[in-house]
Amino acid sequence: MSEEIGKTARSFVDTLKDQPLSLALVVMNIGLLGFLYYTGVVAHHERQREMEMLYENRKYVADILSRCTIAPSDRK
Repeated sequence: MSEEIGKTARSFVDTLKDQPLSLALVVMNIGLLGFLYYTGVVAHHERQREMEMLYENRKYVADILSRCTIAPSDRK
């Protein structure tokens, strides 16, 4: 089994040596996947922080509104 994997890896490397454009495309695709993963993680953290801020704001507004009551003497 390990011999087959070694042969496959060697043939793959030999093919990439003969085709430098293919090697460049493979490297670019790996780089693109890394970049997309990184931007996805950053966007996730930004969205998570925005949601925390929204809930914090809603809690603050609800707290303020809960204090806004009409005193019984002011009612007509």
